[in-house]
Amino acid sequence: MDRRSLLISVGLHAGVVVLAWIGLPSIKRDLPDQQPLVVMEMVQSVPTTNLDQGEKPSTAKQEQKAAAPKKPPPPPPPAPPRAKPPAPPKLVPPKPVPKAPDLKAETLPQKVAPKPKPKPEIKQPPDPPKSKPKQVAAQQAPVPVPQSPPTRINKLARKKALDKERQDALSGVMQNLAKARAVAEEAEKKRRQQERKDAAEKLTSSLTSAAGSAIRAPAKQAVGPLGLSDIDRIRQHVSSCWSPPIGTAGANMLNVDIIVTLDRGGMVLTAEVDNKMRLAVDRTFRVAADEAIRTMFKCSPLPVPLDKYEQWKSFIFGFDPKFLTR
Repeated sequence: MDRRSLLISVGLHAGVVVLAWIGLPSIKRDLPDQQPLVVMEMVQSVPTTNLDQGEKPSTAKQEQKAAAPKKPPPPPPPAPPRAKPPAPPKLVPPKPVPKAPDLKAETLPQKVAPKPKPKPEIKQPPDPPKSKPKQVAAQQAPVPVPQSPPTRINKLARKKALDKERQDALSGVMQNLAKARAVAEEAEKKRRQQERKDAAEKLTSSLTSAAGSAIRAPAKQAVGPLGLSDIDRIRQHVSSCWSPPIGTAGANMLNVDIIVTLDRGGMVLTAEVDNKMRLAVDRTFRVAADEAIRTMFKCSPLPVPLDKYEQWKSFIFGFDPKFLTR
């Protein structure tokens, strides 16, 4: 350690010792034995300003509460009044006893009072028997009717009302359905009548036009230029292919004329019904005509002479079930 550092250390230690000895005089001073008493008096004064002085210390409030006079305890409840003793019975003074008559006194004759006349007795009606009013009262008193619980009555009444409302609603719906059905049937009836009327008018117009065209058209040849032997041969050939129509009454008894067109080999090219007006209006005739046309195509080729093509290339063949079924 150098000399300079040693001097600085010694100086600092000496300064600390001097400061502790001089700057802290209370170390050497003796403390007093007793504290002096300070007497204070609390004075209540009214503030001279309207400014709030803040909250007062809680000690003043406690002192005010202690200084306030204590409320006296509530008085005890009054005792219940005693029952008054029964009043003593009143003493009735005894009646004065009549004095005994003096025998020495002179007895005076007593006057005999006249006897009162007996009053006629008034007969009062006998009292009615007491049992009758009770019977009348019993008859007049209403007989109590046993009542069922009100809740059950209310439930039953409510249920009956609901059932009645449902029945009314159901009857109303049924009536509406019946009315709607009647209206629909009436409309359908009118529609059918109108359709029949339109069909009748259409049939009348078609018949009229067909009749007019038939009058204007030239007369067709009833039978082609074939001979009777050729026609018999064709009828015999067609009868093997023809069968009467099934499901329509009277269709197998109708005569149908078919216009047939052939090629050079006898093959059927076309087969048409001659009476088109009847074909349009008669359902039974239409069934027979359809069967005749099918038979002509089924029996093709027909047995016709090949050297006479110009004569039999188009002819009318009459379907007669009487001859075809022989």
